[in-house]
Parts: sequence; C-alpha cells; structure tokens
Amino acid sequence: MQKKRTALVAIVIPLFLAIVKGAIGFATMSISVLASALDSLMDVFSSSITAFAVSASEKPADENHPFGHAKAEAIAGLVQAVLIMVSASFLVYQALRRIALGYLLKEEGLALGIMLASVIFSIFLSASMKKAGRIFNSTAFEASALNFTSDIWTNSGVIVALGLEKWWHVKNADPIISILISLYIIISAARIGHSAISQLMDRTLPREFLDLIGETIRAHRPMAKGYHNLRTRWVGGEKFIEFHLELENELSFREAHDLTEIIISEIRAKIPNSRLMVHSDPEECTKHAKHPPDVI
Repeated sequence: MQKKRTALVAIVIPLFLAIVKGAIGFATMSISVLASALDSLMDVFSSSITAFAVSASEKPADENHPFGHAKAEAIAGLVQAVLIMVSASFLVYQALRRIALGYLLKEEGLALGIMLASVIFSIFLSASMKKAGRIFNSTAFEASALNFTSDIWTNSGVIVALGLEKWWHVKNADPIISILISLYIIISAARIGHSAISQLMDRTLPREFLDLIGETIRAHRPMAKGYHNLRTRWVGGEKFIEFHLELENELSFREAHDLTEIIISEIRAKIPNSRLMVHSDPEECTKHAKHPPDVI
C-alpha cells in the first residue's frame, strides 16, 4: 500500500507542475521554462509507468509466472532511463537552438517564482522516491528518484541562468547551464539503465553475497563438505539463490534435511528477501560434479 501511495504522489505533483510551468512558460516566452514543463510531463509519464510496475510486481506468482512479477520494476526502470535520456537530449537541442537563434525573455520574475517552487517540490519527491527505493530495493523507485533529482538540478540551473540574465546580463547563461546539467542527467540515467539491464539479464549477485553463502556453509564443517553449481540472480528487491549442498556420507536423511534447513535459514537471515532452492547431495555423489573455480 505504501509503495502505491508513493507512486501516486509522484504522478499528481508533476502533473500540477507541468500545467503551471506550461502556463508561465507561454506567458513569459521562456523556452527553458517550457522545456521544464515538458520535462514535468515526462515525469508524469514515467511515474505512471512506475505505478503500473509496482502494482504488477506485487502480484503473487501464478501458473504462467512461477517466479513472480518482480521484473516489471526492472522494465520500468529501463524505460524511465531511456525517457530521461531522451528528455535530457531534447534540452540540449533546445539550448543549442537558443544559442544559434537568440531569444527574448519577458517577466523573468514570474518564471523565477515557479522554478523555485518546482525545486522545492522536486526535493520532496526525490527524497520520497529514494526512501522507497531503499526500503523496497526497487529499481523503478530508484529511477524515479534520479528523475526528480535531475529536476532539482535542471530547475536550479534555470533559476541561476534566469538570474544571471536578468540582473547581470550574462549572454547565453541559460542554454550553457542547461547543456551541462543535461550531460549529467544522461550519464546518471545510463547507470540506472545498466542496473535494470543487469536484472533483466539475470546478472549474478554481488561478490559480498556470494562470500556470505560460502562462509555460512563452511561454518558447518565437517558435516557440510562444500557446495557446487551455485547460481544466483536478483530482481527488484528479491534475490534468487540455487546450489547443491555437499554433505557427510554418514548423515541420515533426517539429519541431512535438518542441516540443510539450518543453512537455508542462516543464509536468509544474512541476505534479506532471498529465495533459496538447495539440493542436498551425499559427498560421494559429487565426485563428478562441475565446480566453478570460486566455489569450494
């Protein structure tokens, strides 16, 4: 419920800002404010994608999706990253166009007021999305946080540029600052896109998680002899772990089962939101198993 409420707030506020910015932009003939209005409309679209992804990812596993729907968030993160890069590229185009053709601003004070309000709202939204991304380990919310963080920089840049041109008469301050901010946005969006692609391509868990798995198993020697065929992946807030556990030959079926359950419980405690599938093997049956070089 909290995830859905956070996603809804991220739609309503940008929609309000887009309408107000658009009206002010046309009234002042400020291309930068109009571009910011377009950016807010992109926020509405991307936040709608996030809301849809959050709703889809919370659906339980079913017959057609036995591993659940968590990848919906990764897809949303990737789509948002692309949208952010497109939006930033449009800002670069507008900035270059203004440098080439020139421009005339009117009522800069009105534009400064709405941009200042936009910064305040963007700070609130960015903090909310970052908190949600951290709590739910959600790529979609992380992408939204980046989106609104970029809005803070973009809106602040517009404020600085408008101020420089209004009071210090610095020529082309607005487009030059917009280009610098847009390049930062594009690089940051590319990082979010890389993270989303890693999840969609079932990239393995980071090294520290693999080390925790090995340490947990080794702590139960000599009954636990080792493990092999370790496979891991992560999607949204969930981590999937599979491996074959090598056990002492003399253990009874019940003892092997109990030890396996203990190891699974300990790994879950050390790696939150993890799903484990463990196959227990007597040591003598693992002689011909293929061991990855980093798993012993």
